[in-house]
Amino acid sequence: MIVISRSLLHFERIERPPGPVDTRMRAAMQLMARTRAPFDDPGTHIIWQARHAAVWSWDKGRLARLGADEHAWFMPEPVLGEDRFISGTRDVDDGFGLIDRRDGYEGQIWQSGELTMSRFWSRQPAADEITRFRRAAHAETDVDAVDTASGTQALQERIQSIGARFRPIHAAALALLLVGTPLLFSAGAYVRLSIEQSAAQRELAAFAENSAGDFSALDRYRSQAARLAVYREALEQINPLLPAAELAEVTAELESRISRLQVNPDEVSAVIESQSELDPARLAQALEAQPSLANVRLNRTVNSSAWEAQADLVFPITEATVAGGAP
Repeated sequence: MIVISRSLLHFERIERPPGPVDTRMRAAMQLMARTRAPFDDPGTHIIWQARHAAVWSWDKGRLARLGADEHAWFMPEPVLGEDRFISGTRDVDDGFGLIDRRDGYEGQIWQSGELTMSRFWSRQPAADEITRFRRAAHAETDVDAVDTASGTQALQERIQSIGARFRPIHAAALALLLVGTPLLFSAGAYVRLSIEQSAAQRELAAFAENSAGDFSALDRYRSQAARLAVYREALEQINPLLPAAELAEVTAELESRISRLQVNPDEVSAVIESQSELDPARLAQALEAQPSLANVRLNRTVNSSAWEAQADLVFPITEATVAGGAP
């Protein structure tokens, strides 16, 4: 198991659909979590709560570059259950607490047994930073509370309006209807509920099937995009034979020859000899005109007819390219 540091994680609280947590629910939430994660190829860990799902996501490509095995079992640091709030930072009223992590500090806010907000600092946060975080968290939860309170108030007003129009004659008619046709009413209600349940099950099955297809297509797209990025990086590397070929062309034009050549990952050096006097200005101008060479430097050798030329490569050659040849 590989524990992912909080500094490499992104937290988001997503409202979960109503109903049991079955296979189709998990597939839909997994698709939603991957879509909302701020990474090209994210890994996710979902914790199911009463009304929301706590989602931790991370960049799988970054972990691979850090040396993590892609087939390993990854676990976010905050879900290990070993959290200990720093003494004096716990606030029971709004559920805030500050935790000392391996790479920094994490602020968490819990309400009704659910993790509603998380924030990471690489250093211990100042008091004003904590205040802003708590204010933003309460602003978000207050919106949910206002929506719930508005719905409850509207329902109460509707009930009062109906009660104000209710008369004794209405009560008598309602009692007669209930006594006269109980079986017919029950049968009709049962049939209606059965039809609605069947329709809801078909819609949920179709949604799960479409979501699974979308998730598979999105996963294939991201996999192909990552592969194309690797190909693009390989194609952009310069062939180590290119600066050698350009040096050979320059020496041929100047009726000279190369007595020593060395190609390094980021520069090239060569000793150029000529039977006649070689004009250094002309030699430097010819080397600077080559696409793969820049910052040409010439030094006189012991042999008066030879010059040592050094130049930087425009696209540095990687060690793997030098050892294995052209990509």
